[in-house]
Amino acid sequence: MRPGQSPEERLREALRARAAEVEPAPDALPRIRQRTAAARGFGLWAMVGAVAAVATAIAAGVVAVETTRGEHRTFPPAARISGTAEAPAPSTAPSTPAPAPPGSVNLPAYFTRNGRLYREFLPATADGDQARIRAAVLLSLQGRAKDPDYRSLWPDTVEVHGVTIDGSRVTVDLGGVGTAPADPPLAVQQLVYTVLAAATYTSMRHADGVRVLVDGAPVARLWGAVDTSGTLHQGTLAELQAPVWVIEPDQGAVVGKTFTVYLAGVVPEGTVDLRVRDAGGAIVDERVVQLSAGAPALGEARVQVTLPSGRYTVEAFLRSEKDGSVQWVDDHEFSVG
Repeated sequence: MRPGQSPEERLREALRARAAEVEPAPDALPRIRQRTAAARGFGLWAMVGAVAAVATAIAAGVVAVETTRGEHRTFPPAARISGTAEAPAPSTAPSTPAPAPPGSVNLPAYFTRNGRLYREFLPATADGDQARIRAAVLLSLQGRAKDPDYRSLWPDTVEVHGVTIDGSRVTVDLGGVGTAPADPPLAVQQLVYTVLAAATYTSMRHADGVRVLVDGAPVARLWGAVDTSGTLHQGTLAELQAPVWVIEPDQGAVVGKTFTVYLAGVVPEGTVDLRVRDAGGAIVDERVVQLSAGAPALGEARVQVTLPSGRYTVEAFLRSEKDGSVQWVDDHEFSVG
């Protein structure tokens, strides 16, 4: 405790630090709604359950917050952290959502573009903690991104023989690693970031590090270029993750006429340019967005946009302080239904 710091201030800092580690599950809110829908018709207990569900949604960080220059507003919870914004339910919708297939989950996977890491949430069928992490690693290393701009640095021959969990450490057994890629350290961080992100969607919730095996045996230096003799950890956020991401609309998404653009980035002063183009390339929306935090922290913002039906491309980018040129563009193609 710092001199003069009250217990309440210390508790507040501890809670804030713990919340920063939470990566909400993309299917958290639908699961909450399904549980509360099942409680309908039980009078007071249904009301208590609904209140508890709202508290759970808030604790999970599902409530969307829009932060734009000059204003700060809250919006209803989004259906998931990554993907299309939730469309209003039709009046004829069934009272209880249809259950997802057993083992079906959206998992985080990291890819590369222009020497930086980008994340997507991708569907997978995986039962159990090891299976979920293995599925996410396969999606990442084999380059199964929806965005055609995202790539894997790993060779096409790479395989994931298995995943084991020992306490808070995850061991990944790889095969077919081939020859060294163009950027071996970034390739290893692509793996590490994916494993640690996927671990938050398992019962372990948090992994402290990653150990790499090749064909069942430890390797002192992977490709002769990266030290993999011990436990691997995430590298520096600002040096590895892309300065700005478009998270929603997801690549190939179909959204309603009013939808949410969800941006994130590690940006000096937290200022990002947002632009939307129609199918012919004409700019139909352009604005400057202020993220919730500036570098070295990861900032976020959600902006509501209304457009007529059609195909569009959403772009987020930074402008050079030197000459105003466009840099670090991330873009997704999507459709308005």
